[in-house]
Amino acid sequence: MQMTFSLLASVGAFALLVALVAWLQRKLFLVRQLAFPLWIGAAAAAVEVYLLLQPGSRSVEVQSALGWLLLFGGLALVLRLLGLYLFDVHLVAQKGLHLPPLLTRVTMVAVYLITALVTLRLTFPDLNVNALVATSAVTSLVLGLALQPILSNFFAGLVVSVEQPFRINDWVRVGEHEGRVVAITWRTTHLRTRENDNLVIPNGKLADERVLNYYYPHPLHMERIKVSADARVPPYRVRNALLGAVAGVAGTLDKPSPDVYVLAFEESAIGYELRVWIEDMAQATRIASDLRARIWEELRKADIRIPYPIRTLERAPRRREPVAPAGGPRPARLYVAEGPDRGETVALEGAAVTVGRSRTCALCLAEPNASKEHLRLSWEKGGWVLTDLESSFGTRVNGQAVQKQALAPLDRIAVGDTVIIFESDVH
Repeated sequence: MQMTFSLLASVGAFALLVALVAWLQRKLFLVRQLAFPLWIGAAAAAVEVYLLLQPGSRSVEVQSALGWLLLFGGLALVLRLLGLYLFDVHLVAQKGLHLPPLLTRVTMVAVYLITALVTLRLTFPDLNVNALVATSAVTSLVLGLALQPILSNFFAGLVVSVEQPFRINDWVRVGEHEGRVVAITWRTTHLRTRENDNLVIPNGKLADERVLNYYYPHPLHMERIKVSADARVPPYRVRNALLGAVAGVAGTLDKPSPDVYVLAFEESAIGYELRVWIEDMAQATRIASDLRARIWEELRKADIRIPYPIRTLERAPRRREPVAPAGGPRPARLYVAEGPDRGETVALEGAAVTVGRSRTCALCLAEPNASKEHLRLSWEKGGWVLTDLESSFGTRVNGQAVQKQALAPLDRIAVGDTVIIFESDVH
């Protein structure tokens, strides 16, 4: 009866101390880090309670076992404190190195195992540690064969922790799945998807799959939006409309700057690709949606049609191309394709038109290299003629410096860094 009471009291003391440690773990960071040595101390306290209630059982072997628990628990406490200083203070503060949590845990487990074997040898000199290690090796082999999938995930987790192909908070793609890395455990890696679901991937699966890390070596990511536009619209007009759609869209970056590429000439359209840079891959879907909405608005403002994938056969009367009135000027206009005034347009209807920085000019430029009255366009001898008004930095047409030049449709007029396109309705 006395022995049963002593055994129950010992087990109760151990359970009470473990519960106390578990409660303190939720409250104190230091207790959470020192949980294992404290559990060893709880076991030693339980043995001491049993010996106090059952004095006759205090043999040399039991006393040695209690001494081993106290020695091992004390050394484990000291080693854990040293590990906390090394991993969480010294390497972080002095070296700026953050080791993965899994690597530090495995290191501490190995240290505890070695300490346990050494203290067993010191406490029990007659104990054959070699036989114990050999038996453990055979047991480990049997368990290894039985737990091969779990061990595969464990060692794959170690490789991930050492190589660090991705880190916590990185956005990665694994196979057809992608998400933010929220946890790396000894067996699995957890991703938080855009739908806010938790995707659990075994580490062994990660070792076999191609992993695309959107955050390494930097979080910049290029987002591509493909658009088709009417083939009759000049590409520089479409380009300006697409670049204008980027302004104000949350999540897009000004640097690197967005750009537009002409991809292909299709049956009834020209294919374009808008490329913008973003930093938060988790917002890529929302940013792409906002960009498409803004592109639609900008194309409508610029009167640029998006061709629909339909075919219509019509028989219509022959349409006559617009012609210039007899003896009158040909309808034309100037369109600013590049520069601070990109998108500005001025119509050429007959009277001479001046271009420059002065507010009295028909096309007032913010270009710093433009003169107050830089050039003039006038109708002469059946065509529009450009005349440079003795500007400071000159005028170029299609890359060539000119003083006076008859213009042809789609000629490119350069004033400093500003490029103006001469457009004519009659070809």
